[in-house]
Amino acid sequence: MFLLKGATSPHKDQTGAPIPGSIAELMKVKIGGVDQWLLIRGEDLRNPVLLFVHGGPGQSNMYLSHLLDGELEKYFTIVNWDQRGAGKSVAAGKADPAAMRLEQLLQDAGEVIRYVLAKLNTEKLYVLGHSFGTILGMLITQRYPAFIRRYIGLCQSVGLQENLKASYAYIVREAERAGDSKTLRELAKIGPPPFVSFAKGLWKYSLLLQKYGGKVHSKPGGAVFRSIWTAPEYSLADRFRYIQGVMFSVKHLYRELLAHDLQKAVQKVEVPVSFFLGTYDQATPSHQAAEYLKLLDAPHKELVWFEQSAHLPQFEEPQKYVQELVRLRGIGNYS
Repeated sequence: MFLLKGATSPHKDQTGAPIPGSIAELMKVKIGGVDQWLLIRGEDLRNPVLLFVHGGPGQSNMYLSHLLDGELEKYFTIVNWDQRGAGKSVAAGKADPAAMRLEQLLQDAGEVIRYVLAKLNTEKLYVLGHSFGTILGMLITQRYPAFIRRYIGLCQSVGLQENLKASYAYIVREAERAGDSKTLRELAKIGPPPFVSFAKGLWKYSLLLQKYGGKVHSKPGGAVFRSIWTAPEYSLADRFRYIQGVMFSVKHLYRELLAHDLQKAVQKVEVPVSFFLGTYDQATPSHQAAEYLKLLDAPHKELVWFEQSAHLPQFEEPQKYVQELVRLRGIGNYS
């Protein structure tokens, strides 16, 4: 069964017995007329629900759940959703490529939220977006405020075009400072954003950004990228399809994302907002997000800095990440 579909392990106490009132379910749900996959895990169903909106586009977070979510599952019931065209939901995207649009993902998100709230018998949830998922996350928050307790932007993006311009310039500066002529030649070959060939340029740019610490700063990043091979929720076939999903999603969404700017699209939301930003993040440069937060109209907003992190604070500073999310549960009227 593991090799065919993947599976998720139940929560157990110290004796090895299942924890009463916990949940650990991996399921295929009809969303937007196609099969999409959800992973719901938490040690106590009385805890608040947190929907993780993954980045990319097409870069599922489900395969990282076993590496990054364990401690957080004590305090939240966490929902990982593989968006259409991503991870275990690759086939959902390929079934209707014309539907690979932000508007469709936004409609899908509404269905996911309603399904989860009904299943878990609760009225509201937290939405946490990461990287590209912060663009979708802000749009979700704008459209479905009645269902959302708070929005958390983890490495908040403002717009892909501006992100790429700033981070490309960062690599150029660092390569020039290091006298790295090889990197400068590679940058010249792919061209400035949106690159000579977007998909190939994005892949090479991402590798160079990692080389200069713009993605992971304080820890070796290999554990994150290797964890797909140990993810219990992913079958062997899922692991090989993961990259297909990234390439497929980028192909169908990048033009729309390049034209998208949250400063124009989302100027006001009706729920509290927190941005969790890595000081060294150059994938979604933090200074852009900080400026956007100043302009955003929201009933309550805050900025939390992760001083030892780049683009993966949940990996680089996991204890602080959990502490900050747990803190948000108890903020007076904004919990």
